[in-house]
Amino acid sequence: MKHFELSVRSVGGHSLAFLFFDLKGEKVNKFNREVMTEFETLIPELKKKAADVEALILFSKKQGNFIAGADITLFQAAKTAEEAQALSEAGQRLLNDWEDLPFPRVLAVHGACLGGGCELALASSAILMSTDSSSRIGLPETLLGVIPGMGGCVRMPWKVGVAQALELILSGKTLTGEKALKAGLADGLLPKENFEESAIQWVLKNLDPLKKGERIAKTPKLGGTGGLMGSLLENNPLGLSLVFKKAREGVLSKTKGQYPAPIEAIEVMQETGTGYGANFRGSVRAQAMKREAEGFGRMAATGVSKNCIRLFFLTEGIKKATGLPEGVSVETRKIQTAAVLGAGVMGGGIAHLLADKGVSVRMKDIGIPGLELGIQSAITLFKKGLKRKSITQRQFQQKLARISPTTTYDGFRGVEVVIEAIIEKMDVKQAVLKELEGHVSDSAVIATNTSSLSVSKMQSVMKHPERFCGLHFFNPVHKMPLVEVIRGEKSSDQAVSQMFQFSKQIGKTPIVVRDAPGFLVNRLLMPYLTEAAIMISQGVRIEDLDPALLEFGMPMGPIELIDEVGLDVAEKVGHILHDGFGERMSPPKTFEKLLEKKRLGKKSGAGFYLYPDKDKKERAFDPGIYDLLGIVPSQSPMKKEEMVERCVFGMVNEAARCLQEKIVATPEDVDLGMIMGTGFPPFRGGLLRYADSVGLPRIVDRLREFEGRYGMRFKPSEALIEFAAKGSFFS
Repeated sequence: MKHFELSVRSVGGHSLAFLFFDLKGEKVNKFNREVMTEFETLIPELKKKAADVEALILFSKKQGNFIAGADITLFQAAKTAEEAQALSEAGQRLLNDWEDLPFPRVLAVHGACLGGGCELALASSAILMSTDSSSRIGLPETLLGVIPGMGGCVRMPWKVGVAQALELILSGKTLTGEKALKAGLADGLLPKENFEESAIQWVLKNLDPLKKGERIAKTPKLGGTGGLMGSLLENNPLGLSLVFKKAREGVLSKTKGQYPAPIEAIEVMQETGTGYGANFRGSVRAQAMKREAEGFGRMAATGVSKNCIRLFFLTEGIKKATGLPEGVSVETRKIQTAAVLGAGVMGGGIAHLLADKGVSVRMKDIGIPGLELGIQSAITLFKKGLKRKSITQRQFQQKLARISPTTTYDGFRGVEVVIEAIIEKMDVKQAVLKELEGHVSDSAVIATNTSSLSVSKMQSVMKHPERFCGLHFFNPVHKMPLVEVIRGEKSSDQAVSQMFQFSKQIGKTPIVVRDAPGFLVNRLLMPYLTEAAIMISQGVRIEDLDPALLEFGMPMGPIELIDEVGLDVAEKVGHILHDGFGERMSPPKTFEKLLEKKRLGKKSGAGFYLYPDKDKKERAFDPGIYDLLGIVPSQSPMKKEEMVERCVFGMVNEAARCLQEKIVATPEDVDLGMIMGTGFPPFRGGLLRYADSVGLPRIVDRLREFEGRYGMRFKPSEALIEFAAKGSFFS
């Protein structure tokens, strides 16, 4: 065998089989065609050894990885639901054969055990987890637009109960060894040190219950709550129907019905009658598996799944990228020490992120009040982690201790990276950057967190402009995954690549953007927000516009987003873009009227909406907004389709210009930037993938129609016309 290594030996007077999985030529183990074929031939070999084997332990030889899952390209390539269903059925047969082996099978998980790997674990007699941080287990298939297809929908409820299985499958979240043990998914949690020997000793200690097929794992919290109430919920038809009803309502509330896979998973689980301890066999198992395979096939054939898988590969591609063109490489290093120049909420958010990821941070501000605000921002974020139990009290103290506040440049000489996050004024930034250069080492990389000011203009006053670039975080820093690495006119490959790699080090998804007004995301977002504000001024009702874009798939309506960003910020960015690009980027008068009334948006408690509660978590529609703006709402609502097209097609038009100007290198960069930076609906594949699905000639025609009705801001760009003429697609 090429990828599996099998041996049988006596340990402590007992005959144990040891199976090691190592997919040759790959960084991770996964079920590809070759592995599945080899696994199929392995099963008869194991059956032959049944008389000589008391138990089998499966280990991985990959560092930090057990089994990453099935090879996604297999079902990505499936052209029909029937093809995908056949793949699911093949995987199910293998795991059924594994489950039916006449001796206990124990998975010793040290590293990631996801998707098909988790399904193999569920078909085993016991699951052992390492305490190593890389050890996680779960079924993330719904994040790819499909459902577990190798028995996961059927077996997970056997192990952890229906309510917990629904939570794990519908969310796609993965569990650490500690949480898997607590959930009743893992049967044992062993120290990462000397893990293999500990696993062997655990098996020997538990050999009798393993042979008898007894449950060793902790009893799960049935019904999600445990106790008598939880047991009543899961052990009678009425209770179970309520569990499934609540799960369905929760999914529809979150996805607005745009993601079919979670609903399909619920239906599979409900229709197969699976439940805690069920452990089907024979024809009952076969029927349940068939229903799962049919559901998997249907989901794998959807456009939603194809788009989610494409996004997965885009993010995987970032992991291997350097931020430089192909063939260009420089040496970068892992950053241990950094400084944040400018505290406050944003600086504190950046300092929190760096400290959370293990980087020691000097946070400088000109006065104590700014430092106090920055530290308090970091403390608040760490406390949220403490409340969610994602960190312990000890980790809270350790992480917070990595942030050192200061009003001087003491310690800056030893830092490797400095991130400037001061006030958005060019002259102030230039003065501070000139001063900063005298307090850092020659090898330090300096970056600005500006959201819209010219990186090239900033670096023009520096002695070593080549070491400077932009590092644009999106707000809130701890939540938004995107970082724009801005290449100024004099930024070196070294600086750009170092910041690109550093962004990945701290858990962000970076894209490299050429310096230009608004960079990429803000440049594309402003036409969207501006058009929304213009529509309101033309009588379109806020109550119609925001829901239309929510239904399209945006995480919030454009008017709510303006309030979230802040009208003062939106106006400032709007003027920068207007100065850079002329009349097509004219800011709307609507902003000015609200700013006159000090209605800045969510942060001031009022913008287009009202935010009456102290924490500003809830918004309320303001019936007086139209009188305030001097607008009479139209009595004949605009069609939802036109609202969406006016908001979104303008972004597509501007994105074509960005590609022509080489603001970013590829359409994929645009899609990744818009999904990660604005929440553009992943199920649509990104802005340009969506444009391709509509057809570029149609978009050009609609823009021309809008130009005639609403003005030159809709004039199709030469770039978009060229893309449409070449074949209707960006990618």
